[in-house]
Amino acid sequence: MPEVAKRAKISYERKPGTVHAFHARKFHDDKEGIKKDRADVEALERALNEAGITITLMARDVEKWNEAIIPEGKKLMLDYAFPAMRQCDCNIIEFTEKGVGLGMNGGFCYAADKPIYVIAKTGSSISTTMENVAEEVIFYDDPEDLVEPFKRIVANFPRVILASKSGVRKQQLIDASIPFEVMVSDADETPDESKSFKDQLAEIAMRKAMTVFEETKNRGRRLIVAGDQNMVFEKKMYGKPATIDEARELISSMLGTDELYAYTGNAVILAEGDKILQSINLTDIARLSVDDISEDELEAYLATGKSLKYCGGISITDALFVHLKEGRMSTARGMTLEYAKEMMSSLYDK
Repeated sequence: MPEVAKRAKISYERKPGTVHAFHARKFHDDKEGIKKDRADVEALERALNEAGITITLMARDVEKWNEAIIPEGKKLMLDYAFPAMRQCDCNIIEFTEKGVGLGMNGGFCYAADKPIYVIAKTGSSISTTMENVAEEVIFYDDPEDLVEPFKRIVANFPRVILASKSGVRKQQLIDASIPFEVMVSDADETPDESKSFKDQLAEIAMRKAMTVFEETKNRGRRLIVAGDQNMVFEKKMYGKPATIDEARELISSMLGTDELYAYTGNAVILAEGDKILQSINLTDIARLSVDDISEDELEAYLATGKSLKYCGGISITDALFVHLKEGRMSTARGMTLEYAKEMMSSLYDK
């Protein structure tokens, strides 16, 4: 029984200094044509991998070289190719041999603001339309000729960099369909207690972002995002509990309140090379309520170990008895993503 085609799996988290591209070319249905297509793709992929590019292509990753069937009611372009193009960083179109689908591919990516790079064997004819939508047209004799041009493209490719290892903040970017890479900052997170709660957290977030900025001065345009969150209850700021007993005592004191506050420090830096083009640095606040759960329910939550992962012992992400009463959900989760989104258009400006 033939395999049923499935959507290509593409993570929004990229390895540092890499780009994920959707690759399109004219493919063939006959046995010899498929054999040649596979060999050509493998040679091209080796060169692109050397440049820091991973690729997704429908013929291999969805159709499995004509061995997987598209289910009835599904269409290759609409249900498989277009979603994959949205998740990729850019589009690499091999235009040595022209095909109707290549124009559709380029048109969709152009409309979706995905950069298009056209490659073709030396001497190939490139249509005016394809030249107009392409960021760059690169001719080559051997796939190895593409390594240096694409190394340059990768080094200068606009990227969102999350200056945190926080799983919650990573998930926020994934939920927003924003491709990103992670660079964990080793910045000093010691708060300056002479400052207000808001200023302490904003300062720590900026330290994280600036550390990553300094470490990436050899990179092109990038948007560095960082956050730092603590919970404030009864005018006292709480970090992560050290023990389950400490978490139990703290959470017990919060039960039934609707005056728990998530203070989230945010830092967003738009940079290019060693220059900072724009920046945002402030603390946003979300007001939360905590259900008056039973002792058994509290113990069940504590048994999960989650209380030691979060400031104040609880998070709106993992504690079902915590609810947003006022403010932004993104702030309550751990990073006010709206500030990064405001600067996203500038990331891709020429």
